[in-house]
Amino acid sequence: MTAAPQGYGTSALDFLFHPESIAIVGLSTDPSKAWLSDCYVTPMLQMGYPGSLYVVNPKGGHIDGVSVYPSVKDIPGTIDYVISLVPAQHTPRLLEECAAKGVRAVQFYTAGFSETGEPDDVQLQERLVSVARRLGMRLLGPNCMGLYCPESRLGFCPDFPSETGSIGLLCQSGGNTGYIVRSAAARGLRFSKVISYGNACDINECELLEYLANDDATRVITAYIEGTTDGRQLLRSLSMAARRKPVIVLKGGETESGRRAAATHTGSLAGVDAVWDSLLKQAGALRVDSVEEMADVLVAMLQMRRPRGLNTCVIGIGGGSNVLATDDCEHAGLRLAPFPPHIAERVSAVLPPAGSMRRNPLDAFSLVGFPQGWQQLVDILHDWEGLDLVLFHYAFGGPPLPPHYERIAPALGPMTSAAKNVRLPMAVVLHSTPNNDSWQASLTVQRMCLEAGLPFFVSVSGAALAIRKVVEFGLANPGLLDRLLAEA
Repeated sequence: MTAAPQGYGTSALDFLFHPESIAIVGLSTDPSKAWLSDCYVTPMLQMGYPGSLYVVNPKGGHIDGVSVYPSVKDIPGTIDYVISLVPAQHTPRLLEECAAKGVRAVQFYTAGFSETGEPDDVQLQERLVSVARRLGMRLLGPNCMGLYCPESRLGFCPDFPSETGSIGLLCQSGGNTGYIVRSAAARGLRFSKVISYGNACDINECELLEYLANDDATRVITAYIEGTTDGRQLLRSLSMAARRKPVIVLKGGETESGRRAAATHTGSLAGVDAVWDSLLKQAGALRVDSVEEMADVLVAMLQMRRPRGLNTCVIGIGGGSNVLATDDCEHAGLRLAPFPPHIAERVSAVLPPAGSMRRNPLDAFSLVGFPQGWQQLVDILHDWEGLDLVLFHYAFGGPPLPPHYERIAPALGPMTSAAKNVRLPMAVVLHSTPNNDSWQASLTVQRMCLEAGLPFFVSVSGAALAIRKVVEFGLANPGLLDRLLAEA
């Protein structure tokens, strides 16, 4: 990887996220390839991109109501940012045309470069970088989806939220970028800036980390990284970023087969997992092992009040699911201590002996539909001085609650209301959706949680692991999370 030219610093990347004009080059008018228009033209039209948007194709015409120009040089005025979909062999010539129009950066959706491992393709990518350096342009990619910045109305997927947030994401995989954004968005999380950066022939993970570390709109940095060409620089960049903000990293290619897949995906040198694990720990980053865990950790970090410790009370509906929830919590490192005598006595006065579990965990099936009982339980738990966390959970498709999703929300309404009234750190888990009715019911209650501002998870094991990791991360970095909460 060639070093950036003199004068290209982290602050210089800010222009990427605020282009006044964008040209999408090589977008096909063939209806069978209309999905590429859905990736780039449609999202920016839907989000209301305020700048000038152009499409380039030799055949001309219109795409989604946008005029199509035969070439870049035919576009009136200057262009800030180009998204290239042209075949790899034509990309050096495109850069020459872009330079004549004053283009500052080109993002290459185009694949067929170093990720193939073929010598000619590797050389073509090196030539691309050399041409860009000579012409004074920055390159994003190749083999990437590009930028999503709600504040600037930039995007590449029509279903991404238009609301801005506080999470910055740099992601080496275009597909995983969508997976992460959608998984987080479904939980009520929103992003400040998202960068799918692919092969990283010019702008790489180190530069992006440093940029997000200095970005006022970003409070938490997340990253999916398959590999790097400069481990020492990555350690420096990660360490600097992690001193300023929480950094959450999902490392792709941790197994031998995964490393081979990473090499053919983005041409990355994935490296031995033990080395990566040491690097991330040394830098102070929080490592996660899946997209789902990344979403869980973000919920625990951004939407929950941080527990002082790991002492947990679990409240569920159904005895068997409570037993499994207890195992999941204990396996993940949460502690379910027995009630002190004075708490146990008061709980017994609220829950009948038949059909209930009156220890920790609590089976509150007898309270379905009775808000007063739920609130009484919450009031009792507030008087338990050693309690750090309350975890409500419900397994859809388990206990014999109303089978139709239209009727399940009123049945679970008292549980979500009680959760909202908990003054201790708390979370809701909505898990197990074995059929369509259960899935629809889960979506209904998820919406209830989002509207009430309740942090919710989709498995007890995921919730417990994420909460434990965030508690431990907070103890190791006390000022960092305190600052994060103060800025909320």
